[in-house]
Amino acid sequence: MKARALSMLLWACCACAKARPVLLEDGDLAQVRGADGISFAMRLELNQPGADGVALDSRLYIAHEVQGKTTYTVFKNVSGVVQMVGLSLSAKTSAGGQEYMAIGLPAMTRFTGFGFESLSVQADPQAPVTNSLGRFSLDGEMRMTGQLRLWSH
Repeated sequence: MKARALSMLLWACCACAKARPVLLEDGDLAQVRGADGISFAMRLELNQPGADGVALDSRLYIAHEVQGKTTYTVFKNVSGVVQMVGLSLSAKTSAGGQEYMAIGLPAMTRFTGFGFESLSVQADPQAPVTNSLGRFSLDGEMRMTGQLRLWSH
């Protein structure tokens, strides 16, 4: 009996493996409903030190023009690691029949050395930073529940 059940299971797996995609017309595609949507996991590493342990000299700057004069907000050496698990995206329908997009907040977000070395406002974004307005560094973990809901009009 076990051999017969095993052979039936193998036959079912082979039949599923041979299944081909089916082309759906727009009307048929509109009727397709997913169960859970899409979930994301992310690991973002920004400007991590090289194998020699030396950090790169990097800059992120934003230009502002006021009365014909351009100045730059400069973030020097933006770096760190951000890990995020459980961010989800799914299409839902409310009890009233209105469709909306549900963005599930990430269950866990971890920051490791995430931040920047200095913040300055200067006329030349490549010039040495002589007057820093401060630095920012974030280490820790954050957990969230709930969702952000978006409706189109």
